[in-house]
Amino acid sequence: MKCQGFTIIGGGVIGLSIAYQLLKQQQPVTIFHTEKTTTASLAAGGMLGGQNEFHTPSPLYHLALESRELHKALAEELLHLTGQEVGLLPSGLIKIAAAEEDRVNLQQQYQFLYQDRPTSVQWLNQTELQQYEPLLGHSITEGFHIYEDHQVNARNLTKALALAVQKLGANIIEEEVIAIEKKQQQVTHIQTASKRYAVQQAVLAAGAWTAKLAAKLHITCPVHPVKGECLMVKAAQLPKATIFSTDGCYIVPKHNNRLLIGATSYPLLEDDAVTVGGIYSLLSRAIHIMPSLTKAEIVETWCGVRPQTIDGLPIMGTTQYSNLFICTGHYRNGILLSAITGLLFSQFLLGDSVAKQRLAPFSLQRFTI
Repeated sequence: MKCQGFTIIGGGVIGLSIAYQLLKQQQPVTIFHTEKTTTASLAAGGMLGGQNEFHTPSPLYHLALESRELHKALAEELLHLTGQEVGLLPSGLIKIAAAEEDRVNLQQQYQFLYQDRPTSVQWLNQTELQQYEPLLGHSITEGFHIYEDHQVNARNLTKALALAVQKLGANIIEEEVIAIEKKQQQVTHIQTASKRYAVQQAVLAAGAWTAKLAAKLHITCPVHPVKGECLMVKAAQLPKATIFSTDGCYIVPKHNNRLLIGATSYPLLEDDAVTVGGIYSLLSRAIHIMPSLTKAEIVETWCGVRPQTIDGLPIMGTTQYSNLFICTGHYRNGILLSAITGLLFSQFLLGDSVAKQRLAPFSLQRFTI
């Protein structure tokens, strides 16, 4: 069997975003995807932390800001095409220090963001914090507000993209890729448990599992899995904004009086077990931030496995095979970066020189120079 056009291995939010943009350009697309309970796209908090995630200059920073803006138009597009709301909420985000020793880093991050975009952030002392967000504990003494770091529902966004690519004619094969065949400097076939498929051009976009597939082709892909646990609670009162602590704990207000609380971090683990210790850690930190959570009702717990690179930047570009490309390693920013990744990577695949230049800092080859 032959897959025409572009074959994308991985149907998470990154693979789907690339497929969506290619299909909009009338390109044939085949997607290989098998649902995993730990797929990062379905487990994410959904924060569009275009500023929250950055403390110092980075080649990813302005792409993140651009992607954050693209989500507004993308949400409208997907709603029009599929009827699926992605849950875009203009909540903004408040960044706080988890402990006294984190205050200096918090202030340095604020200064970095303020110097770049003075009107996008505001420092808040304890009185101002309590006035804006009375649910915060009195031990939270200062922080800053990022006005435009909004959020989506990660599951809804992934579902909307999956519906969109189906409507646009993608061939979706729900089989696990177990081998990729090559001949000289090209990949030729994809093998599943039941069939063998000829491919023209292929993209490895399988998140935390990309490195294992790449290794079958003797491609060194320095991406490792990082397991994270989350939970959803139902509360009588919700904060106005997402609350994000410097220790990695976040509280994200959702529809229907829900609060998403995340996330633990276990490098090199990829199992789907939600642990007592992990949930205890999250609840302890969250209650410290917002004491009224002691009265909340636990609705759901889950975990996801995120793909992290050794330098913290995603991998997006070519491989040593002329018709095989790679797009992975977005770690905990896959939802945020999905919009710009889909747009730029599809343009890159179609030969756009500007997209190629913009993606150059994220090439796989940076690890071999």
